[in-house]
Amino acid sequence: MKLHILVADSGEHTAHHLNHLLSVLEDTEYTVSRYTTNLNDAVRLVLSRQFDILLCINRAPEFIAAKLLRLTGTAENRIPAIIISEQDDSQRMRECFLLGAIDFLAEPIPPEDLLAAVTRAAALVHEQLIETEYRAAVQHALSNLPDSEELTPVTEKLHAFLLKMEHHTATVEIAADYFGFNRDYFGRYFKNKYGMTFGEFYKGFQIDYAKRLLGSGQFKVLEVSRLLGFSTPDYFTRVFKKHTGDTPSALKR
Repeated sequence: MKLHILVADSGEHTAHHLNHLLSVLEDTEYTVSRYTTNLNDAVRLVLSRQFDILLCINRAPEFIAAKLLRLTGTAENRIPAIIISEQDDSQRMRECFLLGAIDFLAEPIPPEDLLAAVTRAAALVHEQLIETEYRAAVQHALSNLPDSEELTPVTEKLHAFLLKMEHHTATVEIAADYFGFNRDYFGRYFKNKYGMTFGEFYKGFQIDYAKRLLGSGQFKVLEVSRLLGFSTPDYFTRVFKKHTGDTPSALKR
């Protein structure tokens, strides 16, 4: 699935920039899906979250880049922004970076530099998506557990543990150590509290996380297999099919 780029410009020479962009991005995983020459429209489109990457043309006399970045929130909740300037302007470059831009390119821009900037932005898009889907899978997994006043502190600690393990694969041993128990006692403790083993709980969580990543259309089966810590894509496929009745490739399609 292609990543969608929003181009915001002051209105002059837009066609030139679009033609350059389209020629550079031809046959890549990126596509210019929309362009606008109106600042308010650009703000609305960025906030709509319909686009993956923002590319802003910053030219005199409007110099809309800093305004657009200010009006669309912090870098943490904004789509990655690349600024193209008609001149090498260190003051405006610094301002845009302070406002969260991930790159500032001065014209003339070699095609390889533009493609490299878009590729870096795409990596950030993937990182943000991974974090979003991971946290959604955590919430979903916890919501399916038995709920009671007695279990609340345990579930809260389990929640903290899963967030801590976002970039790692959890095992019973690691979980037991986090809870301050030995492996055997933790196994009995977890099953007594939740009616399932930690391994059963964690495997269900992993499968739901995998389904979310595959369903986004942004990740290949190999990438999801690696993210979840499976030794090989074939092993991941077997586990996935055992739990869902379908293959990861079928879900991705």
